[in-house]
Amino acid sequence: MEAKTVKVIEVLKNANLDDKAKTKEIFALLDPLFDYKQMAKISLGKRYNSLSADGNKKNSGSELSPYAKKLIKIYDAILETQKDFLQKICQKVDFEDVDIINLQRMSMNLSARNQLSCEIVSINRGAVNSEITAKLSNGNTLEATITVESEKNLGLKVGQKVVFIFKAPSVILAKDLDIKISTKNQLKGEVIEAKIGAVNAEVTLKLSDEQTLTAIITKDSAMDMQIGVGDTLLAIVKSSQIIIGV
Repeated sequence: MEAKTVKVIEVLKNANLDDKAKTKEIFALLDPLFDYKQMAKISLGKRYNSLSADGNKKNSGSELSPYAKKLIKIYDAILETQKDFLQKICQKVDFEDVDIINLQRMSMNLSARNQLSCEIVSINRGAVNSEITAKLSNGNTLEATITVESEKNLGLKVGQKVVFIFKAPSVILAKDLDIKISTKNQLKGEVIEAKIGAVNAEVTLKLSDEQTLTAIITKDSAMDMQIGVGDTLLAIVKSSQIIIGV
């Protein structure tokens, strides 16, 4: 289903196709996804072969039972709704590559809480490591340090949409927004949720309308900082703690 979804978006982005052609191609992609005959078999079981009024096989002019007629109406309603849905999608053609990336991520489950979509703006390759700098949706930048081999294997390039992944415990929080530290990755965010546990505290910051960041710190640290919803904090992440996903 994920691959089909990506192909649908690619059709929608194709400037060489008009709305009619896009609709035709999308129907061709999605129709195989809905095997209504198989759905009926699964739902009805033994009753599937008894859809005629008397339960016996007849010619094509057989009278259908009320239940069979009901299924046909449901089938027609689903098809009609599907057509309306696809036509509405075809009217919206301002899809971006990041939309495809996010759709691909829908089937990917990771334990790391923070997964930020961003665009690579620079790559600084050294003898062993490469520094990858990417821009978030709010304009802020993050830097990740990975091996040169990893960079080559991922085929990274400037302008590419990627996902920066890092665990919540690797995030350091500071209330002093002007703190001077060597770590380059410093993101300001507004606290939208703070959960205090017996040992640790989970703090979620809003970076932009589209993205949030979660940090896990000790309960004592959260109490000492007197963190509350609405506070503006500085989130600090070491570049070596970031994993890049494509």
